[in-house]
Amino acid sequence: MASWLKLKPGSAAWLLAHECRLAFYDMGESKPGRTAARGMSVFGMWLIGLMYVSAHVGVWLIMRKLPPLQEALPPPLLMGAGIAMLAVFSFMLSLGLTRSVRALFERGDLDLLLSSPLSSKTIFVVRLTGIIFSVGIWFFALLTPVANIGLILGQWRWLGIYPALFAMTVLAAALAMLLTLSLVKSLGVRKTKTVAQILGALTGAGMFIITQLFGNLGKEMRDGVLQHIMPWFQPGGALDADSLVWMPAKALFGSPTAIAGFLLFSGLIYWLTAQSTHRFFVTGVQQAVGQVRKAIPAGQRNALHTTRFGRSLRATIIVKEWRLVARDPNLISQVLLQLLYIAPLFFLIFKSKALLPGVASGLVFLAASLAGSLIWIIIAAEDAPDLLQAAPVKANLILTSKLLAAVLPILMLLLPALLWLLIQQFLLGLAVIACTLAAMLSSAVIHLWQSKPANRAQFNKRGQTQLMAGLLEAATSFSWAACIVVGMLYGVWLAVPLLTAALALGIAWFSRIERNI
Repeated sequence: MASWLKLKPGSAAWLLAHECRLAFYDMGESKPGRTAARGMSVFGMWLIGLMYVSAHVGVWLIMRKLPPLQEALPPPLLMGAGIAMLAVFSFMLSLGLTRSVRALFERGDLDLLLSSPLSSKTIFVVRLTGIIFSVGIWFFALLTPVANIGLILGQWRWLGIYPALFAMTVLAAALAMLLTLSLVKSLGVRKTKTVAQILGALTGAGMFIITQLFGNLGKEMRDGVLQHIMPWFQPGGALDADSLVWMPAKALFGSPTAIAGFLLFSGLIYWLTAQSTHRFFVTGVQQAVGQVRKAIPAGQRNALHTTRFGRSLRATIIVKEWRLVARDPNLISQVLLQLLYIAPLFFLIFKSKALLPGVASGLVFLAASLAGSLIWIIIAAEDAPDLLQAAPVKANLILTSKLLAAVLPILMLLLPALLWLLIQQFLLGLAVIACTLAAMLSSAVIHLWQSKPANRAQFNKRGQTQLMAGLLEAATSFSWAACIVVGMLYGVWLAVPLLTAALALGIAWFSRIERNI
C-alpha cells in the first residue's frame, strides 16, 4: 500500500477506518455450525455490484424521456420530493437508533477504547461518524444512480442528491445518538436497549402506518382533513413553496443556496451533539460496562430470592418463554414490525360492518406469519435444549407449552377483531377464526418439525439458513389465507387451497428433523 494511504495508528482517521471496516464486517453471513464470516461474500459483492449497474440502466431508460429540471420547480414536485425525503429520513433515523444502541451497548469495546490514550471526545466523534457511514452507505447505493445518470445526460442539478443525502444522514445519526443518550439519562441502560429498539421499529414503519390509516378513513373524513390542511400548502400558507421546510427538497434538486443551508444546519446539529454529549457518553458507557447494584435491605433481598411454585408446570413454561422474549429488545423490535402491519387491518375491520375477503385473508396471513416468528424464537432458538431434555418432565408437555406460548399472544391480539366479525357476520367470522387457528397451528408445527437449532441473532436471516421451513410456512400461510377468498367467491374451488395446505404439512412431517426436547 502506498505510504500516503497508511494511517497513523491511534489517530482519529485510523480509528474511523476501523469503524468503516466493522460496518463492512456486519454484512457477513452467519450460519448454524459455521464460523461467522467477516464481511460480505464474493457472490454477495458481485450481486450488489450487478444490481447497482442495473439500477443505472433502468434509471437511464426513464430519465432520458423526462424533461430537464428547471431552476423554478413546480410546487407539487417540490412538495412531493420533500414528503418522500421525510419517509427516507424516517428509515435513516430508525437505522441510526439501531446502530447507536449497538455502538453503545453491544459492541463491548468502548471500555477498552476509553482506557487508551485517545481522548473520550475523539472516540465519541469517531463512533458517531462511523454511525453516519453505516447508515448512509445503503441509501447512497440506492439513490445515487439518479445523480450519476443525470450528470451523464447533462442535467447537473441532479447532483444535489449527493449533498442532500449526506446532510440527511448526518442529521439522522446525530439525532439518533442524542435520543439514545437521552434515554440512557432518563431510563437507564437496561430500559434504553428495549425502548430504543422499539422506537426504531416505530420510526421505520410510521410512515407506512400513517398513509394506510389515512387511506382507510371514510371519504367524508378524508375530505375534511384535506380541506383543513390544504390551505397550509397554498401561496402565503405556513408550508408554501417558499417555506424553509422544503429546503432539503430544494437541495435535492441542486439549489446551491439550499445545499449550503442544509449542510450547515446538519453540520451544526452534529457539532452540538459532539460538544454537548460526549461527557455523558462516557457515563453511559460506564453504566453499560459495570452496573452497580443498588443496596437492598435484607428483608427485601430475601423476598426477591423467595421461590414461588404457585403456577402449574405448563403455566411456568409459558411465562418463562414470554419473559425471555421480553428481555430481548432486538427481537421485540423485529416482531413489533409485524404487529404494526396488522394495525391497518384492525382499522378496516372496525370501520365497517362488512369485511372484504382480501382484508380477512391478510389478517389470516399475518397471524400465521407472526406465529411462525414466535415459534421459531421459542423452539429453534432455545438456549438450553439439553437442559430441557434432562428435565424430569415429558417432552410433549414442554413442546405443547411452547406452542401455546407462541399462539396465545396472537390470539389475544386478534380477539377483538374476531369477536367483532363474529357479531357482524357470523358465518364469515367462523371461517376467519377457523382459518386463523389453522394457519397459526400450521406455521407452528412446521417450525417444530423443520427448524434447525439456531441463535436468536439469526432471526432476520432465518429464511436463508432454513429455506425448507420458510417455503413450507409460506405455502400454508398463503393457502389458509386463500381459503377465505376462494370460499367466498368460488366456493367449489375451496378444495384447492385446502389440499395445498395439507400437502405442505405432509412434506413437513415426512422430512421432519429430530429434536432434543
